[in-house]
Amino acid sequence: MKTRLKNSILAAVVAFVALSCEYNGIAEQQANIPQTQWHKDSIIPLLLPVDDTFSTCAVLLTLRCTDDYPYNNIILSVTTTAPSGISVCDTVEYRLMGDKGWYGKIGGTWIDSRLEFRTGVRFPQHGAYRFDIAHLMRHEKLPGVGAIGVRIERMEEAPGTGQPQ
Repeated sequence: MKTRLKNSILAAVVAFVALSCEYNGIAEQQANIPQTQWHKDSIIPLLLPVDDTFSTCAVLLTLRCTDDYPYNNIILSVTTTAPSGISVCDTVEYRLMGDKGWYGKIGGTWIDSRLEFRTGVRFPQHGAYRFDIAHLMRHEKLPGVGAIGVRIERMEEAPGTGQPQ
C-alpha cells in the first residue's frame, strides 16, 4: 500500500514538472555536412512546417562546428520561401568567437551556436517554409562545419504589453 502511494505521488510530481516546462519551439530542422567540409556550391535546403500564424516568433540559425573552424565569423546566404512561393534572400554575417573564445555551447571538439536570424516574425500562411542556406566564405570547401539548421521559436511577451521582449 505504501509503495503504491509513493509511486502515485512520484507519478504526479513527474507529470506536474513535465507539464510545467513549456517548449517554445515551433519547428526545427538540421542538416549534417558530410566530412565537416561545406562545399561552396552546396546549398542546404531545409523545410519547416508552420501551423501557428498567431504567435510572434524568432527564427534562429543553428550552427555546429568543430574547433578546427578557421575563422571567427561566418557569412551566409539564406533564401526563405513561403508556401505561396514568394522568396526573400538575405546575406548575413555572424561572429562566432570573441576575445575570450567561442560563443555557444562547447562539448568536446564541437561548438553549437544559435544565431539570431529574424525576430518579431509572424508567419502569414500555414504550410512548409523553405530555407536554402549557402556559405559565402573564401574556401571552396569550408572546413570544420558539421551541421547547419533552422529553428523557429515563439517569443515571450513582455508582461502587460502584448509585445515581444
